[in-house]
Amino acid sequence: MPTVEDGPMADLPVLTDGVVTLRAHRVSDVDGIVEQCVDPDSVRWTTVPTPYDRELARSYVTEEVPEGWRTGRELNFAIESEHPDGERRFSGSISLRPMGGGLAEIAFGLHPAVRGNGVCSRAVKLILDWGFQRGDIEVVLWLAHVGNWGSWRVAWANGFTFHGTIKKLLSQRGERHDCWQGTLRADDSREPKHKWNVPPVLESDRLRMRPHRETDATRYAEILNDERSRHFGGRSVWLSQLPNKEHGIHRAREANARGDRYDWTIADRETDELIGQIQLFNLEGLDDTMAGIGYSMHPSRRGQGVLTEALGMLTEWAFREKEKGGLGLRRLKLGTATTNKASRHAAESAGFLHIATEPDAFPTGETGFEAEAIYHRLNPDWVEVKETPRY
Repeated sequence: MPTVEDGPMADLPVLTDGVVTLRAHRVSDVDGIVEQCVDPDSVRWTTVPTPYDRELARSYVTEEVPEGWRTGRELNFAIESEHPDGERRFSGSISLRPMGGGLAEIAFGLHPAVRGNGVCSRAVKLILDWGFQRGDIEVVLWLAHVGNWGSWRVAWANGFTFHGTIKKLLSQRGERHDCWQGTLRADDSREPKHKWNVPPVLESDRLRMRPHRETDATRYAEILNDERSRHFGGRSVWLSQLPNKEHGIHRAREANARGDRYDWTIADRETDELIGQIQLFNLEGLDDTMAGIGYSMHPSRRGQGVLTEALGMLTEWAFREKEKGGLGLRRLKLGTATTNKASRHAAESAGFLHIATEPDAFPTGETGFEAEAIYHRLNPDWVEVKETPRY
């Protein structure tokens, strides 16, 4: 493959949608490549060598990338887009890695200056269109380290089907990591295959309900490991059974990404510190006009009316019309052990009505069962609205 100072592979196709362009890497990209590869997120989620310098970047452009094209092992493009200063220049790299039998892996990484602007999703669409038109690629495989939400979001937006987690599949600097996996077939729709739930920020004078963050992990783990939570939390997986303290937050965020739930951190509005958690679940069941509620409080903030207030905030949003930013639900339901007086008091204070008691239905501790008190609250203003799902 010919190599010249300004463009190692001048004969490569140029792919563009008018906003993002995929082109051959150039020696003039070296500074941008270094900036990307020393970025903390790039180091965290990719196999980029550390430390990284201009010599490695130049070798990447003039040797590694051309060799990948020559052998057909990695079909690697530079991503070009507009930076915040208004100049179009190197914005990342994206490649297809043919694996034989019609299968290819996709890989991508973005310069930190252009993240969060849809650049990567556009780049993925461009390379997928080109790759499937080649005729020798039928299925594209996406792999990412567990926790790389940005990568999953890009794959989701391009229609990949999520297939779960593979333990210790990916190797990075001498360690093995769990990974997410997904696939896209040439004849698949490019639309997202499910909703990606992003909990809105809800605020009162003293509370802020917001999406979970990694910095909430320690306080969240303290809830899971608290004796009262362990008893009344049903058969949840508690800290003693989790691989690390971040796993509880991760499971909740993954459920949101799959469209299964909405999960909030209940935070003190002044300090933004986690003081509890609350969730909506089973939103796409047989009755998509209702949802269940689950919750737990940090032991340091029990008995202060926080849960009652949070239930009220969540109910207002869940019942609010979709046109006004809510879910437009008809009914909310929750269950708790009949002996959990604090939980029952919070539900009743928030306007939930006790409608039934089921014997031996609520799992407590690790092996026990108690009667379950069922509560619900109806939306008095609910009107059924038929609509076509849009993700």
